[in-house]
Amino acid sequence: MENETKTPVIETKTFEIHAPVRNTINKALGIVVKVAGENITVQPQNGDRMTFRAQYLTPATEAETAALAPLAARIKAEEESKGKPKNAPDPEQIRAEFEKFVKHIGARYPKSAETFREFWAEIMAAVGDLPGQTWEMKPNTAKNPGPVLKLFNQATQKWVYGMALLAGWGLRIEVRKEFLPPGAEKIFPIDHAMFGAGRAAEIVYRDFTPEKRKPYADCAAAMFAAAKAATPPQA
Repeated sequence: MENETKTPVIETKTFEIHAPVRNTINKALGIVVKVAGENITVQPQNGDRMTFRAQYLTPATEAETAALAPLAARIKAEEESKGKPKNAPDPEQIRAEFEKFVKHIGARYPKSAETFREFWAEIMAAVGDLPGQTWEMKPNTAKNPGPVLKLFNQATQKWVYGMALLAGWGLRIEVRKEFLPPGAEKIFPIDHAMFGAGRAAEIVYRDFTPEKRKPYADCAAAMFAAAKAATPPQA
């Protein structure tokens, strides 16, 4: 028989996750973050992750591995943090953000800040002053920052902002419609607030006497009471 010509077998390179590697084409160094057959995804020292065929990668040298050690440690730490539950909100930090917010109002409108504090105290007495649970500060962006009351939405099974207080020279209170107690529409005459999901009231502080504030505090208390039975424990 004639000698058969055998096709040489090319061994496929294999790499483990977090292996330090060098690109044989451009000499760039990186850490392996994903392996899918011959497709290897690498996080380079600079720039975005890229996927290469295994044949274009080679193990990093000892010196290169040492240079990649900080990147490997960072990637491992990020992966570990993804599997951990998010840190619980810090009540003291929330209070500090609230104080900073009200002081900014007081710097321009001292009387407005004073009245707002009084009203906020009445709201807290109605729903419970538990930062991170009953209330928190809306992200301090340039648009509509301020304190918000948190309620559990049975329909979506998620925590949402049930009432938002947009405070400044005047006060705008916005409430999601699904939480409004029967008859409360009259104290929130503005419809289609919150992009159509809520109702609102706009108030001038000089007219916001304790008697006029009470219905809003009572409304907040009723909202919390109605939602309490369906509220699961917060993580």
